[in-house]
Amino acid sequence: MTTLALAAFAFLFTVSIYLAVLSGRRLRPEDFLDAGDGLPAWALMFAGAGVLIGGLGLQDHLLLTAMYGLQYSHVALGLALSALCGSMAHKRLWIAARAMRTSSPIEIVSAYYDSVTIRIALIAVALIFALPFAGHMLALAGDLVAMATDGAIGHGQAVFTLALSLFLVSALGGWRGAVLVVAAQSFLLLALLLFTPLFMAGADERLAVLASGPSALKGVLGDQIPGVMQYSAGIGKDVAAAGVWTTLTIVAAGGSLIGVVLSPAFGFLTTTTRLRAGLAFQQVWMIAGLTTGALLIASPIIAAEIAAADPSGMAAGAPSVAGLAGRLAGLDSLAALAFLLMLFAAMQIVVVFFVSAAGVMIAGDVVGRYLVPELDGDGRRLAARIALAVLYAAVALVAAYAPLSAAIVGSVALSLSAQLLPAFIGLCWAPWISRQAVVTGLIFGTMLVLFTEPPGLVAFEGLFLDLPWGRWPLTIHSAAWGLTFNVAACLLTALFTRLGPERARREVLHGVFRRVSPATGRASRLRTAKWSLTLIWTFFALGPGAILGNAFFSKPMFTDNEASLGVPSLWVWQIVFWFAGVLLTWWLAYRSRMAVVEEAAIPAIDLAPPHDLLGRRRAPEWLALMIARVSSR
Repeated sequence: MTTLALAAFAFLFTVSIYLAVLSGRRLRPEDFLDAGDGLPAWALMFAGAGVLIGGLGLQDHLLLTAMYGLQYSHVALGLALSALCGSMAHKRLWIAARAMRTSSPIEIVSAYYDSVTIRIALIAVALIFALPFAGHMLALAGDLVAMATDGAIGHGQAVFTLALSLFLVSALGGWRGAVLVVAAQSFLLLALLLFTPLFMAGADERLAVLASGPSALKGVLGDQIPGVMQYSAGIGKDVAAAGVWTTLTIVAAGGSLIGVVLSPAFGFLTTTTRLRAGLAFQQVWMIAGLTTGALLIASPIIAAEIAAADPSGMAAGAPSVAGLAGRLAGLDSLAALAFLLMLFAAMQIVVVFFVSAAGVMIAGDVVGRYLVPELDGDGRRLAARIALAVLYAAVALVAAYAPLSAAIVGSVALSLSAQLLPAFIGLCWAPWISRQAVVTGLIFGTMLVLFTEPPGLVAFEGLFLDLPWGRWPLTIHSAAWGLTFNVAACLLTALFTRLGPERARREVLHGVFRRVSPATGRASRLRTAKWSLTLIWTFFALGPGAILGNAFFSKPMFTDNEASLGVPSLWVWQIVFWFAGVLLTWWLAYRSRMAVVEEAAIPAIDLAPPHDLLGRRRAPEWLALMIARVSSR
C-alpha cells in the first residue's frame, strides 16, 4: 500500500507540475496575475464544482454524516442554494469587471462603493480562506499522506512537501496554471466520488445503509430532522436532544456555503474566465446537478460504511476514515487508494485555489496599487511569486505546528464570507444600498458571527467573563445569526442613505447592466416569481418546511397506510428537492438569462474613488485618524 500510495502521489505531483509549466510558457509576464482574463470555460465548470466540495470539507462532511446521519447530509442541498446565488451574482460581476477594466472582485466592489473599509474587509476574507482555512485542509492532507504511507512519511514531512509542491504549481503556472490544476483534480474528485459507493455496492452483499439504516451516534436520530429549532444554549453549554441539526441549523449551514461563491477567490475565478454559456452550465449541471446529487446520494452510503468499519470510534463519538481505508485495502488496494485520493484531492484543491487567488490578488490590489504602482509585467510577476512564497510558508507552518488553531479560526471563513451578500446584492441588483449601509451591516454581521463561533467565544471568555451561550445558540448556525443582523442593519441604514450623493455613481454601473443585458417585458413580469420561487424552494428544501420530509413519503398524510420504501422518507425528500433545485436553477440561469452572457459590447466606465486637489486618493476618516495617532508617537 505504501509503494502504491507514493506512486499515486508522485503521479499527481507530476501532472500538476506539467500543467503549470505548460500554462507558464503560454503566459506573458503581465498575464501571470489574471491569466489575461482568458481562462477556458471548461476550467470554470470543473474548478467551481471542486472548490465547493472542498469548501464544504469532504472528509468532515462524511464523518459528520456518520455521526448524525441524514439530518446532517441534508446540508449538501446548500450547494444548490450556492448555485442559485452564483446565477444571480456572477454574470453581473463578470460584466462589471469588463466595464471597469479590472478582474479583481476586491477592486470592483470597493470602487463601486468607494470604500477602503470594504476593500480591507474583502482582503481579510481572502486571507482567512488562504491561511487558517487552507491550513486546516493542509493539516488534514498531511494526516492522510501519513496514513496512506503507514507512517513512512510523517505529518510534518507531508505538510511541508505538499506546501512546496503546490507553491511550485502556483509560482510556475501563475493563476492560469493553478486553475487548470484545480480543474483537473476536480475531475478526479468527482469521478472518485461516484466510483467509491459503486465499488462498495459491488463488494458488499448489502450496503450498510440499506441493512441497518443511516449511521448515527447513540441518541441521535439518523433518519429524521430533530425539529425546527431547539431551545438550546448552544454547543459547549447545552446538549441538543436527538441531534443539533434542526431545520434552522440546516438552512443556515447550507446557506453558509454561499460564502464560497461570494468569496473574492471564487469571484476572481469567474471574472478571469472567457464566459459565454460556461457560467450557466457550471451553475446548473455541474454544481446544482452533478455535485449536489453525488453528495446527497454518496455521502450516506460512504458514511454508513465508515461507521460499520470503526465501531469503537462511533462509540467514542469520534469516527475515523482509517477503518474504512483499512477495510477497503483488504478487499482491493486500488479501491483503498482511490478512497484516500478522493479525500486528498478535495483538500489539495482548497489549498492551491485559495492560496493562489490570495497571492495574486494581494500582489495586484495591494503591492501593485499602493506600494509600488510603477511595476511593469515582470515586476508584478515577481511580486506575486514573493506573495505566494510568503503565504505558502505561513500555511505550512500553521498546518504543521498549530493545526487546532487553524481549525478554530478557519471555522468562521464561510460565515464571514456570507456576510458579503448585501454588498453583492447592491452591486448587482440594488443601487439604493449605500456604502454606509454595507459597512454597517458588515460590522454587525461580523460581530454576531464571531460571538457565536469558537474564536470569539474563546477570546471573550478568556479575557473577560463567561457568556451564557455557546456555539450556535438555539441551534442556529452563526451564518444565520450574522446575516439576520447584517441585513437588518443594512436595510435600516439604507432607508436614510439611499438617496445620497453617491447614488449617481452607482447608477452608472447599473446603466451598463441594463444596456448589456436588458430585461424584456416577459422577464420584467417574472421578476417577482424569480425571488418568490427561490424563497419557497429554500423554505421546503432546507428550511422549516423540510421537517415534513421526516414522514412525508413513509406515512403520507392523505392516507392511513404506511409506505415501504426501503430507504428513509427524508432521503427521498432530499432527492426530490434536489431535482426541483436543478429545475429552478436551470430556469433562472437559462430561461431568465441570469447566467447567460449576451453577445454585446460592454462600454468602459470609471468608478475610481475621487482624488483631492493634489491628486491623492481619499482615505476613510477612521483609517486616517488611526495612522495619524500612530505616526505622532
